[in-house]
Amino acid sequence: MALAGLSDWQAVDVEHVEDHVNDPQEAWQEVDPDEYSYEELIALGEVVGTESRGLSADTLASLPSVKYKTQNVQDGNAEQCVICRVEFEEGESLIALPCKQSYHPECINQWLQINKVCPMCSAEVSTSGNKEAEVSASGNKEA
Repeated sequence: MALAGLSDWQAVDVEHVEDHVNDPQEAWQEVDPDEYSYEELIALGEVVGTESRGLSADTLASLPSVKYKTQNVQDGNAEQCVICRVEFEEGESLIALPCKQSYHPECINQWLQINKVCPMCSAEVSTSGNKEAEVSASGNKEA
């Protein structure tokens, strides 16, 4: 089936899907991607759109920055960024999340553009807790 445009996709295929389901919201759950060609799937994606699961640039910019201060290092186990696995250095600027985890800015920004959760504890990152994170992070790191 060739698509003349997105409006044709909506008119034809929604009707086709709705024949089997009474509720239009449930209609999209009945779509079987194996029944459609590549071009039809691309058109469907344009109709449905995309959803960003990451944080906005403004939210990323509002995350507090802290300076790393070396703690008592025992057994040669220095703290490191769990994303890139590189050890933190004295005085290095890090991003502190509301859950009190700290990361290299470039590492965590890239992660948070895709995911809204901390890679360590899976706590959701939101702007409402950032002031609290800044205070708690300064307890063991210099702000």
